[in-house]
Amino acid sequence: MKDCIWFISGFHKPWEASVVANLAGVLNVARKTEGMPPLRLYIAGGTGNFRVAGALSWKSLTFLERMSTILFRGGVWHLWGDAPFWWKFIRLRARTVHTSLEDKPNWMGHPTRLFAEQADCGESVIRPTFEVRVSLASSMTEKQSNEKQSVGKSSAIVIMDEPQNLPNELDVEVVFPTDSSVASAVALFAEDSPSGAILAAYLTMQGIPVIAGSSLKGRSYLRSVLGSDGYIALKSRDVDGWRVALSDAAGEPGRFASASARRFLNENYSAASALESLAEIY
Repeated sequence: MKDCIWFISGFHKPWEASVVANLAGVLNVARKTEGMPPLRLYIAGGTGNFRVAGALSWKSLTFLERMSTILFRGGVWHLWGDAPFWWKFIRLRARTVHTSLEDKPNWMGHPTRLFAEQADCGESVIRPTFEVRVSLASSMTEKQSNEKQSVGKSSAIVIMDEPQNLPNELDVEVVFPTDSSVASAVALFAEDSPSGAILAAYLTMQGIPVIAGSSLKGRSYLRSVLGSDGYIALKSRDVDGWRVALSDAAGEPGRFASASARRFLNENYSAASALESLAEIY
């Protein structure tokens, strides 16, 4: 596999992009060790969330550069997200791999997932690896900053993966996941989804305890990433339930949960295991 190209048209949230960037970095180290040319990354949008040497915006290429790349370059192409209209020309001449976080994607290459919980139909699983590249402050968007709402006098920050209905009596300030700084964050409330689990992994690596719903039964993205002891369980969504969870998150239980999650991530999502999972597919 001497000539490999990644095309990224999804995974635009900062924590999703960081997973792809980490995997690209791991693969590039291995390729350099073996004397192979570096991986080439083309991003459908901007490259700000992809801290990988050589990552280029597809829009920055001239028309002739794009056509030359589509028609002649790359023996293996890895698609992350949705396929562009010209992907059919790539599939005519090159081997393709496709990774998606969607529930039911239209596969445009060898089907791959980042979570075994999504691989019900025999898709291959790419093992993600995590390191602290993302801060909430750097991932703020104007739209989400306008969605900030206050619930009483602020005594804590709850970072939501999706909007939730909180008790009016709860004395907290509610913001969305890309609208706060790590320094002011007390806890992350994460939805049990692939993107929510990735966000939870990155923030727990930064020492922010994760509050999760108590219904993590059977398959769970959050539990697969953080381990069974790596989060604070929200026992109920009433005022008392939230107060107990926030109190635990700010105290010793929160510190224990964060430490447990970091150990779990380091033991189960190492760079070596990520590289091995990529090598099996390529």
